[in-house]
Amino acid sequence: MTRAEAAVPLARLFAMAFRHLIDELHERLDERGWPDHRPAFGFVLLAAREQPLTGRAIGDLLGMTKQAASKLVESMEDAGYVRRRPDPSDARVKVVALTPRGHRLLDVVEEVYAELETDWSQVIGVERLEAMRSDLLDVLRARHGGDLPAVRPTW
Repeated sequence: MTRAEAAVPLARLFAMAFRHLIDELHERLDERGWPDHRPAFGFVLLAAREQPLTGRAIGDLLGMTKQAASKLVESMEDAGYVRRRPDPSDARVKVVALTPRGHRLLDVVEEVYAELETDWSQVIGVERLEAMRSDLLDVLRARHGGDLPAVRPTW
């Protein structure tokens, strides 16, 4: 490692690594026949996997207006990844839930991430990759009361 590389802040390295992983993910999704996905879909799909979400919750998660979130959900619904339905506790409110196609996309994403981690392990080794995962989990849990934070965009 050069002196200049040693001085690169971790945040910048994480940003470069994240960009690389996301670019590879979307390239591989395209190759596997998922051409209608968009990067913003992933944040909604992950959150909706846990429980149905309101448009307001999606807007809060993505840092956008309820109207912008509604347009995003509309495009996800058109692509067949989510569906909107009345909230059982308040029929005036619509909730967004994953469809079987949305679940399948998340399954393929997890497969691609496993492949990408294998690629990384071939460079740094399985033990170092798992140590990095463990260290990141420790840091994130320490900063968030023992839990992992939601995956959110940085825009």
